[in-house]
Amino acid sequence: MAEWLKHHVSNLAAPDRYIYSVDQWVVFFDEERRRGRITGPTVAELTPDLQARFRSWRVSLGVGGHTIDRDLAALRGALSWAWKVQRIDHPPFIASVPTHQKAPPRDRVLSIEEVAAILDQCAGKPEREHVIRFIVLELGTAGRPEAVLELTDANIDLKRNLIDPRQPGRVHARKRRAIVPMAKAVRPWVEGIQGKLIKYKVPIAEKNRIPGGPTHFERDTASIKTTWKNVCDDAGIEGATPKTLRHTMLTWLAERGVPTEQRQKLAGHSPQGTTARNYEHLSPGYLREAVAEIDAFFDELSKHTKTHLRYAGDTQSDQPLAA
Repeated sequence: MAEWLKHHVSNLAAPDRYIYSVDQWVVFFDEERRRGRITGPTVAELTPDLQARFRSWRVSLGVGGHTIDRDLAALRGALSWAWKVQRIDHPPFIASVPTHQKAPPRDRVLSIEEVAAILDQCAGKPEREHVIRFIVLELGTAGRPEAVLELTDANIDLKRNLIDPRQPGRVHARKRRAIVPMAKAVRPWVEGIQGKLIKYKVPIAEKNRIPGGPTHFERDTASIKTTWKNVCDDAGIEGATPKTLRHTMLTWLAERGVPTEQRQKLAGHSPQGTTARNYEHLSPGYLREAVAEIDAFFDELSKHTKTHLRYAGDTQSDQPLAA
């Protein structure tokens, strides 16, 4: 597992979740050794009974089925890699968590009024401006939240009006990231920015402020969950996570009749070969219907709030527009 992390996982786009799962296995193996149930562990000891004990142990810690399934997938991935590089003769079967033991899929969709309410809770508040930018980018790309949070100015092609969320040198094996034409409401939020696009503002203590100087300083945003929860609480919105925005936009596109292929491409579900990856996004018709309906969503949103609207003259401003 250590070799797998070093030689394979380190090259993937999101290695942290695999590292976390391996850590859980290490703790479990230590407990199994302490109880005298295993000696190694060796590959031969990864029996169905041991796997069942691992699942029960994770459940006892309050962990859900989907998370346990990811832990099992990490073990499965390490064994598969070891077999491919001829470290082991044959990988044992690692069973997934039964479907009935997993939580039902989250199908929460935000109404346009709810999105407007969340945005309005950020209006005029410098410490929440990054949430506005995140919401606009998330809705504008229908991307995964982690991909949006990783965006930098290097991912923005203003000349071609494209957002390319792929990270150089990173392998996106399963969760692909689509190159997306910028919707009209998105472009002003990415112009004139250097470094990370999503940065949060931290108030400078009054005693440390320079007269006439800034009242806040910026830090790169690695997670938006805490501020998102606070904003949703203030807006009276329940059951929504940052990922709900992605599901909201994909649902909107489906309801508006956007072709399945375009929705799959936005969602990162459709395979792309080298030709598609390098040239398809330059086609005049690339994701045309999808982007037109993303524009339509923002037009509808504008009937309920103006917080998300930003124009060329506002891009250097330290303050978001008021509602």
